[in-house]
Amino acid sequence: MRLGELLADPGLGLRLLVGAIEPDPEFRWIYVTDLRDPRRYLGGGEVVLTGMLWYHDPGDAEAFVSAIAEMGVVALGVGTAEIGPVTFDVVADACRRHSVRLFTVPLDVSFTSITQRVVSALAAEHVRRSSAVLEHHRRLVAVLGSGAGLDGLVAAGSVELGVPCWVIAPTGRVVAGVTDLPDSAAVAAGFVTGKRQVGSYSMLPVGTGHRLACWALVVADRTADRHEIAVELATLIGLERSALAAGRVGERRSATQLLSLLADESTPAADISARLTAAGFGPDDSLCVVSMTITGEAGLALDVLDSLVEGLVTDVDGEAVAITLAGNDLLDSLRSGVRALEPGLGPCRLALGISSPGPASRLRASVDEARYARGVAVHNGAHAAVVAGSELASHQLLFGALPDELRQSFCRRLLGPVRAYDQEHHSELLESLRVFLDCSGSWSQAAARLHLHVNTLRYRIGRVEDLTGRDLSRFADRVDLFLALELSR
Repeated sequence: MRLGELLADPGLGLRLLVGAIEPDPEFRWIYVTDLRDPRRYLGGGEVVLTGMLWYHDPGDAEAFVSAIAEMGVVALGVGTAEIGPVTFDVVADACRRHSVRLFTVPLDVSFTSITQRVVSALAAEHVRRSSAVLEHHRRLVAVLGSGAGLDGLVAAGSVELGVPCWVIAPTGRVVAGVTDLPDSAAVAAGFVTGKRQVGSYSMLPVGTGHRLACWALVVADRTADRHEIAVELATLIGLERSALAAGRVGERRSATQLLSLLADESTPAADISARLTAAGFGPDDSLCVVSMTITGEAGLALDVLDSLVEGLVTDVDGEAVAITLAGNDLLDSLRSGVRALEPGLGPCRLALGISSPGPASRLRASVDEARYARGVAVHNGAHAAVVAGSELASHQLLFGALPDELRQSFCRRLLGPVRAYDQEHHSELLESLRVFLDCSGSWSQAAARLHLHVNTLRYRIGRVEDLTGRDLSRFADRVDLFLALELSR
């Protein structure tokens, strides 16, 4: 598709401000991004669309424009919804310096509309250039244009190929397919390590970039005469994914704004609740926060976390953060997903932290907890590590500078039930526990210091064990309770 054709579309109202349209350049793809440095995901010849969530100061504009210019993009389209005149002038100047064409997107035109227009045009272009598979392609494009979505496109692809096919995420999760894929984990493991064939299954990457950020088209028992059809199908699936990604730009912006509000302790709770409601969360929902970084691959953490969890996902200075509904299997699901991705990390290292479940009123503390847990994961030396906030009540994780919120959380989780019991029954369980630990677990010494019978002390320590779920005959549990007592002084 040529840039002039896109700019001339009266339904889009795009306006070229920097650069010339003649000679009219051809572009091969459209890419929506809010990464400050998207070079890893560009191959040259693209039109880039951005909502400029990466912009904080003029240096960001120079960095972004120089990066896309280096990769040979055809043009840059900028949404004007959030841009002031000063900001726009800075971006325009950077485009002039680097000879990047710049056009604006009107307030009432979404990136999804532009992407769909390009999808249709590129799909038509693929038809013209693929005479050998013209009839197959025509039917697939018709399905894409009918709004059948990804499931409909994959189902139609299976018919055209004459064998089952699926779209899978790098974790092995089946994104679309008319039947189950029994070997999805093994196929995904092969895909993330660069294989194109696993057993009787063939795999084609959907889109460009790092494999951990791509989907894979999996074809059962592909033969040579179906190869071109499979390639065309993978291309169309990539276009559909681009359209889906364009529709999520608003969600990214909402997540970024919500994190900014949470970072400001003066933000009223009502404002946080309103943002969560607008994002689809209910007032009584239990929420978890997930924080993840991947070293050595800019922007990869965002794409990977987006494939691991459902919810609000955004990127903050290289850290991917998600706010999602808590679930009994969330932690297990994250650990399973990270294990599946680890073989494809190469030299990169992945660290993920997840907060304990909590209400919206605790969301700020949950963000801090997830980030601290991720910091612990960074320092544990593993190639890919997942640490849960619920695991922070363990003595191995307390040998460092703990934020106040986590100190309080640690003490509350271990000693809260004991303290509540003491207040209700006017007992002295906490003091008995303190003396028992000071005496290195000696029943006779502790009983003598407390002026109690040994059996009375055994009863009290038994109550402490019942309330805390800890076994004071175990050294590790004694350490946990000792540290909690020390931190609560």
